[in-house]
Amino acid sequence: MAKRKLKIMVASTVYHFKTDLEQLCYTLRGYGYKVLNSHIGTVYSIPGKSPTDSCLAAVNDCDFFLGIILPFYGSGITHKEFKEAIKLDKPRGYLAHHDVAFSRLLLKDFMLDPITKKRNKFKLIKKTPVMDDLRVIDMYNDAVGDGLPMKKRLWAQEFHSYSSQGAPFISTQFEDIDRFRSDLENLKK
Repeated sequence: MAKRKLKIMVASTVYHFKTDLEQLCYTLRGYGYKVLNSHIGTVYSIPGKSPTDSCLAAVNDCDFFLGIILPFYGSGITHKEFKEAIKLDKPRGYLAHHDVAFSRLLLKDFMLDPITKKRNKFKLIKKTPVMDDLRVIDMYNDAVGDGLPMKKRLWAQEFHSYSSQGAPFISTQFEDIDRFRSDLENLKK
């Protein structure tokens, strides 16, 4: 009997990443996964519901959530997907663009209240070609579990160029589907 295909939800990140996102999704499909992604049209659009509702339902339905953190925030659906995956404690992993990781380190002392260690109201005055909204740093912090004990944090693979740094990570993580399935099953124990 054939095993059920594992469903990987690839975050709805699109801005400035369409071609790479398509390559990532088709690579995963080539390995034998069922890919849920709004951009390539594989997220079920629930009749009468918003795109956000449909994307959050896909997060709920997936076996693994793959978040992508880019320096462009967009509509905020991706951030809602991240929060849903975290709330549901879905097995998940992340790719993070270098500019977000670098900016996070650079701006940490300005974005966090030194006493409470909570996010202050610091924000960009206007969009820049490098980053359009500091909420992408919030996404990164949410993704990795910033502030949690080290053993509860997650990996965010940094990349500058998807083809040279992101694609090898995707290959390493997902090409051995039996190993990945076994690792997911071990998480349930």
